[in-house]
Amino acid sequence: MPDNTIPPIPDKLAKWRSEGQTTELLGKQIWYHDQGPKTDDAVFIVHGYPGSSWDWQGVVARIGPDTRTVVMDMRGFGLSEKPLEGDYQENFSLQLQADLYDALAQHLGLKTVLLVAHDMGQSVGLELMARFEESRTPFRIRHAILLDGSTLIDMIQPTPFQLEALNKPAVALPEDMAWDDIMKAPAPEAYSKESQARDDFNELITCQAHQIYINHGSRTIGAIVHYLKERKENFGRWSRTFFKFNHAPLSVIWGEQDPVAVIAMADRVKKERPVTDLYKYPDCGHWPSIEWPDRIGDAIIARLGSV
Repeated sequence: MPDNTIPPIPDKLAKWRSEGQTTELLGKQIWYHDQGPKTDDAVFIVHGYPGSSWDWQGVVARIGPDTRTVVMDMRGFGLSEKPLEGDYQENFSLQLQADLYDALAQHLGLKTVLLVAHDMGQSVGLELMARFEESRTPFRIRHAILLDGSTLIDMIQPTPFQLEALNKPAVALPEDMAWDDIMKAPAPEAYSKESQARDDFNELITCQAHQIYINHGSRTIGAIVHYLKERKENFGRWSRTFFKFNHAPLSVIWGEQDPVAVIAMADRVKKERPVTDLYKYPDCGHWPSIEWPDRIGDAIIARLGSV
């Protein structure tokens, strides 16, 4: 039988949670972490699926307290609200998540951002980039960094968890998932066996699972996977932004061992947009911010001087 024993919350996750706060954005309760001086210029991070802001805690620590760094739990993730009524389109769509990032930027008074986006968040980031090109964001993007994500949906290699969830209705489950099943959701197999994360791997996956579990998130995480269908619907808009964006420098960082958002996606972006600043890590899988947080933090720091 599946084990449904819930382990204690690791200290590093408890500390991260204690440092953030919840605010109301567009009538929704959204949690965010805001480090550094309260300037109008910030590193603005968009996490992936089925992760949360916590996936970036090592990167935020590396960037340090002298740079404003903001990372939000998207609706349905981490400590943000996870509505059990309604469907994916009403509660969790990528367009809604982009609206919430716009609202958070306005709430915090951000005028210029270095945008960083990973996985599912890559599509949210591309939507924000497209809006910026259309003069529809409250901030200027001075540099964009996109990491492993399957916006080029025609090339995705979905996980077993994603495939199973896509075959179910895009609504909340009637009861919480067993803990063993929650531990499978972050796709532990998508981490490189060579990554720094292997030093305390079980604790890292436990932290990710707790971020899913809180507020009955295991009931909604399957519904949110329908973002893959929204990617198909917006493939033209977001792939065009990926290939043609010219309003700010674009860097692409990818793990060569990513089994989901395969490295061929990054190569395709470089082929379509030769000026793209492409970095490939041979010893990294799908979760660069967790596997090699110091590297990703240093990559962000190196680009803070972008105009």
